Amino acid sequence: MLHVEPLVCDLLLYFAARPQRVLTREEIIDGVWRGRSVSDATISSCVKAARQVLGDSGRSQSWIRTVRGRGFEFLRPVEVADPTVSDAALSAPSERGVDTALPSTGANPRDVAAAVPVLAVLPLANLSDAVDDYFADGLTEDIITNLGRFRDLRVISGASTLRFRDRSVDLRELRNALGAGYVVQGTVRRAAGRVRISVQLIDAAAGLQLWGERYDSEMGDIFELQDAVTRQIAVTLGVRTQDVSLQRALTKRPNEMDAYDCILRARRYTWMLDAGMHAEARDLLERAVVLDPMSADAHALLANVYLGEHRFEMNPRPDPVGRALVHALAACSLDPLNAYARCWLAVTHFFRGENARFRAEAELALSLNPNDPETLADIGHYLAFMGDFERGAELSRRAQRLNPLHPGWYHFSFARLNYSRRDYDAVIADVERIGLPHFYWTHLLGAAAKGQAGHADAGASLARIFEVKSNFSAEVELRKWNAAPEDRDHILKGLRRAGLRG
Repeated sequence: MLHVEPLVCDLLLYFAARPQRVLTREEIIDGVWRGRSVSDATISSCVKAARQVLGDSGRSQSWIRTVRGRGFEFLRPVEVADPTVSDAALSAPSERGVDTALPSTGANPRDVAAAVPVLAVLPLANLSDAVDDYFADGLTEDIITNLGRFRDLRVISGASTLRFRDRSVDLRELRNALGAGYVVQGTVRRAAGRVRISVQLIDAAAGLQLWGERYDSEMGDIFELQDAVTRQIAVTLGVRTQDVSLQRALTKRPNEMDAYDCILRARRYTWMLDAGMHAEARDLLERAVVLDPMSADAHALLANVYLGEHRFEMNPRPDPVGRALVHALAACSLDPLNAYARCWLAVTHFFRGENARFRAEAELALSLNPNDPETLADIGHYLAFMGDFERGAELSRRAQRLNPLHPGWYHFSFARLNYSRRDYDAVIADVERIGLPHFYWTHLLGAAAKGQAGHADAGASLARIFEVKSNFSAEVELRKWNAAPEDRDHILKGLRRAGLRG
C-alpha cells in the first residue's frame, strides 16, 4: 500500500477531475490551497511528488505535462469507478473522500489514500417540525467543518452526502458512492428551548457501531454539543486507525516501509520520551522526509525529535535547534493549516528564547485545531514552563479529557501550577503521576517541592537529578526552559533547601 501526503492527494484529484485541460497556477492555488499564499517552489515540489506517485518523471511527463508560461495539464483520460459518483465528489479535494477518481491506467487513489480514514457525516435527521430542517443541516455542516480540521481524517463534503438525506442508507452503497470507510448518522430534535442530539459512528465495512451517544442540553450550549460530538468522533477514529496502522507498520521490514510507516513508528517516541526510541525515531523520520519530502507531518515530527536532542540531551548532535527550525518551517510551508506543524514551530521558537513568536504560533495552532489533544498538551506544557500556569493547566486538562489514556508528561503543567501556588504536596503527587524516571525535570520538581515542604527524602530526590544528568546545572536548565525570574528563584530556593550548593 502506498501512502500519499494529503496535499499531494488533493493535487492529484484536482488534476484528475479536470483531465486534458491546461490549469494555471492561479487555478491550482485556488482549488488545492484554497487561495492561500503559496510559492512557485512549493507548487513545483507538489507536482513533482504527484508525478512520482504515478510513476511519471519531469523528463517523460506522460501523466502531468508542464506547459511553459501557462501551467500544467493532466494528460490521461479519467474514468469514474462507480457511475453513482457525483460531480461534487470529484470537485472539492480537501473536503471529501480522496478515493473517487480513477485514472484509466496506473495509480488508484483508493489505494494511495487508504491509510487515512475517510468519513461521511450524513445529514442529521430532523425530528422536529419541518421548519427546523435548516437547523439540522447547519449542525451537520458545522460538525463536518470541525472534523475537517483533524490532519488524520478525510471528511467528505456536505454537498456529497446531502443526497442521502431522508432515506434509508445502505452502507455498501455509501462505500461505493463516496469511498467512506466510516459513517456518522444521527438525529436532532429541538423543543422548548432545548436540543437533543443522538449520534453514532459506524464502521462501514464491518457494519459495526464503534461509538454512540445522546446529548440533551439548553439551546445556549449548542456549540459545546457540536464540539463534544466532533471530539469524540475524531478521537475514536484516531485511536482505532492509528493502532491498526501501527501494528501493520511494525510487521514490515525496513526496506518495505514507506514514509507513513516511518511516521507511525516514530510517534511512539513522543509517548515514552525514551532515548532508545529517540534514536530510532530520528532515523525513521530522516528516512521519511527523503521518501516523501512533501510530508508536512514528517517534517514537523522530525522537528520534535531534533528538539529532543536539546530538551533532554538525547543522542545529541550539533545545532539541534537550528535543524528543528528548518524542518518546522518546511512543515508549515508545505501545509500552513497543519496545527501540529504550527505547534512545533512554536516550540522551536520557545527554545530559541523567542517568546512572542512562540505565543503567536501557539495560538495559531490552537485556532487551527482546538480539539487535538497532542497540540493542546504540548502548548499547555510550554505555557506552564514559561510561567503562564493557569492557561497551561487549562489546556492540559482539556487534553486529558480528550485522551483519557494520555502519557504521564501531561501532568507537568499541573506540577508547575501547584508549585507556583506553594502546594508542595500536590506537586509531589503530580511528579508521581508523571513518571519518566529518566528525565531530570521529574526529579528537579520533586526535589524542589520536598525541599520546600521539609521532607526527609528531599536529598535523595536531588541526588537522582545528578544520576540522570551528571552535568546538571539548575541555573542553566531553568533558563533553557524559559522560567520567569520569580519562578526561577522560587525553584532554586526549593533545591537549595533539598541540599543543592551554589
